[in-house]
Order: sequence, then C-alpha cells, then structure tokens
Amino acid sequence: MIRVIGSWLVVSVSLGVLLAAQPVNSDTFNVEANFDLAMLEASNFYEMLEPLAKEQDSIVFYDFTESFTPLFQDNIIPRFQEKYGITVEYFSVDGEQSVQQLIAAKQAGQPSPVDVFFMPNGQAQVATEAGIVANLPLNTLLPSAQDLDEQASTVSRGYAHGGTVVPFHRNQTAIGYDTRTISDEDAPKTFEELLAYAQANPKKVAMTSPAQGGSGSGFLESAMLHFASSDCQERLYDAAITEEEAKAWAEGDCMESVMDYFRELAPNVEITNGNTDTLTLIANGVATIGTVWEDQAYDYIGRGLLPPTVKFRLFESGQVGDGDGVMIPSGTQKLAAALLFVDFMLSDEVQLLKLELNGSRSARTTLDLESTLKPEVLARLVPTDQYPALNRPRINNLISTAAVDRFVAEILQQ
Repeated sequence: MIRVIGSWLVVSVSLGVLLAAQPVNSDTFNVEANFDLAMLEASNFYEMLEPLAKEQDSIVFYDFTESFTPLFQDNIIPRFQEKYGITVEYFSVDGEQSVQQLIAAKQAGQPSPVDVFFMPNGQAQVATEAGIVANLPLNTLLPSAQDLDEQASTVSRGYAHGGTVVPFHRNQTAIGYDTRTISDEDAPKTFEELLAYAQANPKKVAMTSPAQGGSGSGFLESAMLHFASSDCQERLYDAAITEEEAKAWAEGDCMESVMDYFRELAPNVEITNGNTDTLTLIANGVATIGTVWEDQAYDYIGRGLLPPTVKFRLFESGQVGDGDGVMIPSGTQKLAAALLFVDFMLSDEVQLLKLELNGSRSARTTLDLESTLKPEVLARLVPTDQYPALNRPRINNLISTAAVDRFVAEILQQ
C-alpha cells in the first residue's frame, strides 16, 4: 500500500495474519491492564486502546539521551498530543540511574514512576532480569512494528529479550572520506584497501581510539567480524558468555589476525581521543578518511561543522551499528496510553522525521527512503543500497570490552 504523509511517500506492507498478544517468556503478563490483554492484537489495536488511553489522560516519558530532546519536545510529543489529546510529561534522565530507580520502585511494591522509557540498549538485560520490563511482544503487537528488522527488534547487545524492547533509534559506524581529496571510486572499500591507503598516505587516516569513542570500538568490532575465523566468530553474539570466557577469547588466538592488522595499521594512522576529534581532523583537512558515527557526522554537516564534500560508506565485509530501544515498565498504571505512544514513536511519520532531523536510522524495513527523503538529506547518509546489506549488529559487550583492553595494551601503550 502506498500512502502520502505530508510531503513523504511511504510504502507499507500488509499486516497479514496477526495473532493476539502472548506474554514473552512467561505464562502470564507481568503488567497491569484495564482491558483483556489476551484479546489485543495489531488489527484491533487502535479500536480497543484509543478510548481507554484517552481516559488515562497523561503518561510520563523518560528519555535517556540529550541529543533527542528537541526531537521529542518540539516534534514528537506535540504531534502525539494533538492527535490523541493525551498529555506526555517529558523527562531527560540518566539511563542507568533510571533503571535502578525502577528496580527500587518494584522492590518497594510501588508503581513505576514512568510509563514509557527510551533506554540504552546496554541496560536491556539488567532491566529485563530485574522484572521491570513489561513482557509484552511489542514487535508483533504494535501495528507500526510489523516490518521491524527481526534481529534489531528481539536482541539488544547480544541479549535476546524476545521483542519487549522495540528499536526506536539505530546508529551506524562508517568510514567518512572527503571527496575534495579522494573520489568515491578511490575511497577504500575494504580493510585491506584502507591499510594500503594509510601506508601510502601516512597520518591521513584518522582512527578513533576504541577506548575513547564508539566509532573506534565499532571499527575494532567490525575488524573482528572480518578477520576472525568463522569458528571464533560463533562466540561474538553469544549472550551466555561469561566475563572470564570473553577475556579468554580476546586474549587468545581468535584475536591474533585482528591484532596483526592493527599492528600494521596503527603506525600509519592518527589515533584520536574521541569521535569529535576524528571529525575535526577531517573538517580541517588534516585527515582525508576517518572512522565515524553516521548520525553524528550527519548532524555536523547539517550544522556546517563538516563540509558537504564529506561522504560515507560501509566496507564490503560490513560494519557494526547499534541503537537504543523503548520499553514499557511492568509497573505502569497507564498501559493503554503507553502502548499508543510507543506505537506512535515507531510510526512512518516519526521514523522518517527522526531520520531527516537527526540522521537516526530506523529498524523499519519498508520505508522507501529514496522516494521519501530529499537528495540533500540522502547525500549526508551512507548510500541506501549499502546500509541494509552491510550493517552488522554490535557484538557481545563483554568480548568488545576485553578486545578494547587488549588493543590498549598492545597497540596504544607500545
């Protein structure tokens, strides 16, 4: 089905056969509802929930980011309130501290202080195991979630939650390059080509330190996915791996080929102290190529901090990306309104607006970006034919942390 939302053309797929809500990893729901959850499904979602949600009148929303504050306060929340007449009380919070706040409320037998929580992906396991996440299959229940990427909608940083935390924001590590100096055709497309370029052009490649910025640790993880053997890679997405096993993996033979690559690369590149430092070197013309976060670089070009001549690509072997999700706390007293708001957050309108304003990717798989976004917007992103084919999930956080420790010891401290 083709629809027009404002100036956006959106291609949607049929919802197909939809099943009523079933609790995730349990026989019973762990959240209080003033309706029969077992009767709720995507096909009757709005008809069943909208009257009940309007009776609840308001919800409390936590956002763990600072960068999305204008998006929520100036765009998403006003649009939701206008559409449904439900007030959203917005709070910008610390993600980890808020998880602990919700755990303390549950342990004290108190209702949740928040009804919808946009939380860090790295906290999904802690929150779920503490019982503060409503065990609702949001990925199949919400009408706006029917085309979510399966991996992104069921797994957070290697932890399989089964769809209780739906991906609102996706980000992507990438290679940025300045076309004033290097053409699209000549820009490195593989790790090997990047090494060759760095050796031929010493210090013209800026690599964010894995210990100081996510574009650096993401680059390290992407290298692990490329250079480590297939047998070794099996552990990279193992949510059951222990800290000791992760350390053994990173200190063992599985990392040797990865470390060999960086031993050759490091002397020829500028290793920076953070994502911003890398972008600054590119902006000043000191570096031609650098490791970047797509959304941060998108924002920098929009604000004139990077020239529009800077383009982005993903290596042919793929590069990792991540994101953060939204959940409904099990202690909410306003489930109907909370569900309606989360569904709105995943709607075509909001997901396209988020991408246009923040460079924030969507886990929605049927949004037609080529026909929807302006050419000048697309030019600030990884090419649309590369992103779906070459983005990879971030690996298990314990292994990533151990690998960074080894990188620091053997590359940075030598």
